[in-house]
Amino acid sequence: MPTTTPTRARPRGTARREALLDAVLRLVAEVGVDAVTHRRVAEVAGLPLASTTYWFESKEHLLIAALERAAGEDIERLRAFLGETAAQAGDPIGQAGDPVGLAVAAILGLGDGQSSRGWLLATYALMLEAARMPALRDVTMRWTDAYLEAIPPLLAAAGSRHPRSDAELLLAAADGLLVEQLATGDASDLAPRLRRLADALVKA
Repeated sequence: MPTTTPTRARPRGTARREALLDAVLRLVAEVGVDAVTHRRVAEVAGLPLASTTYWFESKEHLLIAALERAAGEDIERLRAFLGETAAQAGDPIGQAGDPVGLAVAAILGLGDGQSSRGWLLATYALMLEAARMPALRDVTMRWTDAYLEAIPPLLAAAGSRHPRSDAELLLAAADGLLVEQLATGDASDLAPRLRRLADALVKA
């Protein structure tokens, strides 16, 4: 085996790894965490079994990498969303106009594909698995920390006297509402309900 990877081979290898992680998330969403095996992931991805064992030594590594990818993409989306809004408003934290509405939209990923049912099912299932897998807990905590860095300045701009704790409550409520949405299939008033809570928090 060569000691270095040819430059032209990297994109293909990276694409295969991403396809495998897509397959993990799809499996978790459709069947559950217990369904994830190297063989099933390879089948769903349409890749040889050797591809999964090359990139991921164990099922635990598959699950951790899948949640890390989901978290990383969502954090990137969050920062891009707030950054673009701030740039358009000419405001360093994007507070012009409606900072509470901006916070709610950022938390819920409104208008973004990552708020899809399958993506939510997969990520929440993996987060629950963190109760038995400390490495997943670490990923979940880093993910939450990114929101607790981004949301408090918006709530402070809206008048919150306790922006950090208000952000923690808002994120916990959003998780509960999103899980309820997954269970009932009704997302019709998701944003308005979270908005009412956010308004109450900043006025308290």
